[in-house]
Amino acid sequence: MSMTDSAQNIAMCNEALGLLGAEAITLAATTEQNYVYCATFFDDARDEILTAHRWNFAKKRAFAIQTIDPLFGYDNAFTPPSDYLKILQIEEDPLAVFEVENALILTDEGTAPADWVTGTDYLAGEYLKSDDTTAGTDLTYLVDTAFTSTATSETTDLSSYCTSQGADLEVLKVEYIYQHITFSTWPVYAKQCLVLNLARMLCSPIKQDEDVALNLQAMLYGSKRVTGYLDIARSIDAKEGGAIAIKTSKWLNARK
Repeated sequence: MSMTDSAQNIAMCNEALGLLGAEAITLAATTEQNYVYCATFFDDARDEILTAHRWNFAKKRAFAIQTIDPLFGYDNAFTPPSDYLKILQIEEDPLAVFEVENALILTDEGTAPADWVTGTDYLAGEYLKSDDTTAGTDLTYLVDTAFTSTATSETTDLSSYCTSQGADLEVLKVEYIYQHITFSTWPVYAKQCLVLNLARMLCSPIKQDEDVALNLQAMLYGSKRVTGYLDIARSIDAKEGGAIAIKTSKWLNARK
């Protein structure tokens, strides 16, 4: 499905077209030239804005699963969540070292999931480990549906609520920017960034005017004389959170 196949997405496109003085589009007019242009650029314009900042509205936390380990450099490789656009942090540790390479997270981090335990609440998206197999080997399972484990039916729990990953694997906690496509939960400042970015991309095929394209780019990203709206939006977004903790350095404390 094209990302222009909703009334809200069409409205975003029409805001961008309006900045160019171009004719608006409608939901059903899929053969109109401006509709085709919007369908071509919409997804890229959206994803570029999503990856431009650590947006609070577009952050997620999930587990990544171990895959074939790299030849050298790092101990482990993990498959990121399927909807990720940008990995922000792993293992709840801002100092944890990682690289994203060939669509994998390379790192020395990673831990084995906890064993299946009676009476434990498991959430969809987390992993657990069990040796409840004919061969008695440990296997990692993905929890598909939230459940509470029962005393006498480990095998039933695993078959009913989980999917075997086929091996004994490690998992990685990941905080990331995801491909957020529901605009009803986008804040207005992020929507305006998308509108400017889409207008910038549409400018060449519709207006064929390089100066207008450069002006839109300056409006979004800034220039020597202009503060870009993206910087303004980042500043607004950064104010959404808890109070800042004031910490005294060990060096200053040692002088007391």
